[in-house]
Amino acid sequence: MTHLKWPLLLTVILLFPLIPVRSQTSRIAVVDFEKAVVESAEGKKSSEKFNVALQSKQADAEKRQKELEDGQKKLQTQERTLSETAKANLQRDIDRRTTELRRLNEDAQKELQSLRDELLRPIAERASAILNALAAEQGYTLIIDVSNPQSNVVWFNPKNDLTEELTRRIDAATKTTEAAKPAAPPAVRPAAPAPVAPPRTVAPAPGVPRPTPPAPGPGRP
Repeated sequence: MTHLKWPLLLTVILLFPLIPVRSQTSRIAVVDFEKAVVESAEGKKSSEKFNVALQSKQADAEKRQKELEDGQKKLQTQERTLSETAKANLQRDIDRRTTELRRLNEDAQKELQSLRDELLRPIAERASAILNALAAEQGYTLIIDVSNPQSNVVWFNPKNDLTEELTRRIDAATKTTEAAKPAAPPAVRPAAPAPVAPPRTVAPAPGVPRPTPPAPGPGRP
């Protein structure tokens, strides 16, 4: 197909050399979408919550890893003194711990990914809408997300970087949303003290994949 297009294009140019070509001014910008989301005020709060969960998972995994290594070391150093039954039991315990640790790591990866999605997706969706509005406002024809590993951007002019502006607008929109929320009604104090229920433990809700880049808006390719 490529070999056929070029001769055809050249023929059209030669046959119609007097047709004026309408020029179109293009405005191109870049944005580190993920950075803008994570470094916003709400993004930082979400990152702190995520890091707490991450450290907890890591501590649990490290503890189980040490227990597994202790069992393996015991089997190696006491192999000659242990009975066959004791060695078989120890080996079964090592196999069990190995399986549990692998499953723990797999489950932790899924839970952390879901938690990241739960925490960052609302901010990313808000950022997408803001970026679309910014593109329409400034008349950009193309905005490239440099946080995407597949963007293949090797250089760009910092003047065309919208990351800081996007972060600023995310924070401004968050403040506006918070200010618009109705104030909670004052609590009515009962005449007699009501019995206090024990505190309820709430497990974290499952839930980012990486923040989704904004969908193309009007006037964008």
